[in-house]
Amino acid sequence: MKLDRRDLLLSGPAAILGFQIAEALRAQDTGAPPVDPKVVDFWVNQVRLPASSVVGGAATRGRKPSGPEVGDYGREPLFLFHDSKQGALLTQDQVGPDRLLASGNTNVTIQLRRMRLNDEDDAKFKEYSSGGIYLDLAQAPAPTGGSGGGFEELASSVFSAVFPLAAKSGGSGKKNNAKGGGGTAGKQGSRPTAGGGTPSKGGPTAAAGAAGGGTALPLQQAKQAQSISLPNGGGRHSFACFAKDRRKTLFGKFVDVFSELTSAAGSYLPMLSLPAVAVSSLTAVRSLVANLQAHGENQQWIMMSAPIDVATTKAAAQDAPDALRLPAGDYVLIPKEHSDAFKPQLDQLKVLDGFLVPKDAKALDVYDAYAKAAPGVTYITVSLGVQAAKSKTG
Repeated sequence: MKLDRRDLLLSGPAAILGFQIAEALRAQDTGAPPVDPKVVDFWVNQVRLPASSVVGGAATRGRKPSGPEVGDYGREPLFLFHDSKQGALLTQDQVGPDRLLASGNTNVTIQLRRMRLNDEDDAKFKEYSSGGIYLDLAQAPAPTGGSGGGFEELASSVFSAVFPLAAKSGGSGKKNNAKGGGGTAGKQGSRPTAGGGTPSKGGPTAAAGAAGGGTALPLQQAKQAQSISLPNGGGRHSFACFAKDRRKTLFGKFVDVFSELTSAAGSYLPMLSLPAVAVSSLTAVRSLVANLQAHGENQQWIMMSAPIDVATTKAAAQDAPDALRLPAGDYVLIPKEHSDAFKPQLDQLKVLDGFLVPKDAKALDVYDAYAKAAPGVTYITVSLGVQAAKSKTG
């Protein structure tokens, strides 16, 4: 298969680009690299993508989920809310409706803050040398018989690449400098740490390594946060985060295209951000992510969540009792399989600057304190802004 980079860059909106790549994958001959069946199973049977939109999807049609294995459910996230007033982490059953706005439309802003990997996930991530994060938030469908005004619901989505932080100076940098899908992978060797220094000078990677805590990666800057308005405060959310080998995969080629478009160095590379698209267009975007992840087979889940209901108002929570209740604040996402390791520490931690730290930690302690917190647990932190939408007056 031959994909000309210039054609990719000139192909137009992300949805069109996604369809082009999906079609190119389906057009490959039988000698092409295999796809990962568990990845295809997730996107077809849990996200409910049309089987025809994912390479290898036809083989999963009608297949029942294989059961509560690590690859299926262990990597689904638990959503923990940080109560900044109490300095406490709350599970969803502790987030009562009284913490939500009463009713009405809400404006929601999402910022991915940090990703902290435990030793096992960190080793896999460095072996693969890269990964991807996909996040979307969509407006909930209008109630049957309601006044939808004839407009389709909107959604916001983002797809980004993530990389291990630079190796210590003087090291071989073999993994980070290995070429992936193209010639830009070598840039990874010079990526700075979250603190702007080098790991050998006591940055967050050095601290975590000393405590055996794994890598901590900075994700979105505040200006890269996603925003969307949720009518009546209700919506749908899905999420996928994975480690992926770039070599000989379309994911590597795709990352290289966007690496050449930006001079920004770091652990986080935004690739496709769609701030306001029709919900129906998410099929194209999700298909793109599914195909990029599955192609070449060599990948590992970090966390994933099929579409779930969310509520930012009491009224929305009443309409969808099983929805995630999301007041404004900081959130910590951990894989369900890490819950036993995290449970004894739940009452001892808080969120500070996007890191889990001991409750007595201060702002100046964060880079030393976070390395000792939550050992053995992988987590992603998210900041969520929720405001009542101002009504338009004539």
